[in-house]
Amino acid sequence: MLTSNKLLILKYMNRYFLIISLLLFSTVSFCQNFKNDSIKLFIDKSIELIQINSIHAENINNIKNELYSKSRDLILIDEIVPFYEEVFKQLNDYHGGLKYKGKTYGWNPTNMKTNLYLKDKIKTDTKTFSKLIDTKIAYIRIVGNNDFNFTKVDSLANDIVSYINNINSKTIKGWIIDLRLNTGGNMYPMLLGLKEFIGDNLLFGGFRNAQNKSTGNWEIKEGKLWIDNVILERTEDLDYPINNDIPIVILTSCYTASSGEMTAVSFIGRNNTFIVGEPTANYTTAVQGFKINKDAGINLSTDYVVDRNLKIYKSNILPDFEVLGGDNLEDLNSDQKIRKALELLRKL
Repeated sequence: MLTSNKLLILKYMNRYFLIISLLLFSTVSFCQNFKNDSIKLFIDKSIELIQINSIHAENINNIKNELYSKSRDLILIDEIVPFYEEVFKQLNDYHGGLKYKGKTYGWNPTNMKTNLYLKDKIKTDTKTFSKLIDTKIAYIRIVGNNDFNFTKVDSLANDIVSYINNINSKTIKGWIIDLRLNTGGNMYPMLLGLKEFIGDNLLFGGFRNAQNKSTGNWEIKEGKLWIDNVILERTEDLDYPINNDIPIVILTSCYTASSGEMTAVSFIGRNNTFIVGEPTANYTTAVQGFKINKDAGINLSTDYVVDRNLKIYKSNILPDFEVLGGDNLEDLNSDQKIRKALELLRKL
C-alpha cells in the first residue's frame, strides 16, 4: 500500500518524466524539421565560432533562432549563405564576412562617407610616393597593399624606406605621412617601414579582446620591431636618422581603413604629432578567419585596437583637425589637408 508521501513523490516523478519527454520530443521534432541535416550542422558550426571568437556576440541566440527559422525547409547550403549578410548586420561587423565557394557574404553600412576625388585616386595612385614640399618639409604617401599571405613584408617595407631616403636629409624639420589612399592590407610592412618615426623602446599599440584582455602587443625595442613577440626586420636602412621628436602630421580620409587605421593609431600619443583630415573608415578591429567546412570559412572581428596609451578604438579615428574635401594630389601646395599640415608643422 502506498503512503501519501510515496504518492506525492510518484506524482512529481510522473510530471518530471512528462516534462523531459516533451522536451525530448520537441527537440527531436525541431531537428527533424530540417530537410537537410547538413544545413543545421553548418549553422551550428558558424554560431559556435561566432560565440567563441567574435567581439559582437551579444545577440547570438536571436541570430541562431532566425537562421533556424529561415533555413529548416531549405535543401541546399547554397540557399542559406545569403542569410549571413543579415547575420553580420546584426553582429554590427562589416569588417568580417562569410566566405563560401569564392564569394563573400557580409554587410556594408549604407551611411559610409564618400570622397569622389580620392575614390578615383585609389584606383590610379597605387604606389608609394614621396616629395619635398619645400627644403624643410618632407611628404610621403603610403597606399594599401594586398600582401595577405605575408610574402612581401620585407620588400614592401624596403620600398617605403627607399622613398624616405629619396627625400630625407639633415635639413628636414617635419614630415607629412599621407594615409588617405591607404585602404588596408598587411600592416606589418607599413609599421616596419616607418618604425624609426614611431619611436624606440616603447609599446606603441596592440589588440584587446571583448573581455579587455591583451591578445597582442606592438613594440619597438632597441630599434627592432616586435609584433606579438615576433621580430620583424628589413634589409634597407635609413641614410639619415629620424629624430624621435621630429614633428609629424598624419593625413587621413574616409578611405583610410583597416591596417591603414592601425598605422595611424601607431602614431597617436607621439610627441609633436597631429592627425589632419577626415574621420577614418571604421575598420579598427583585428579580423581572423575560421574554417566551417571544405567550402566555407568565416572571418570575424575578434579584437579591438589600442594605442600606446592603451586607449581602445571601437569606432573610427577622429582627426585632431578635421578638413573635409579639398584634396589635390596633382598640386600638393593647393591641397587643403596639406596646407593645414604645413601650418601646424611651421609652428613647431
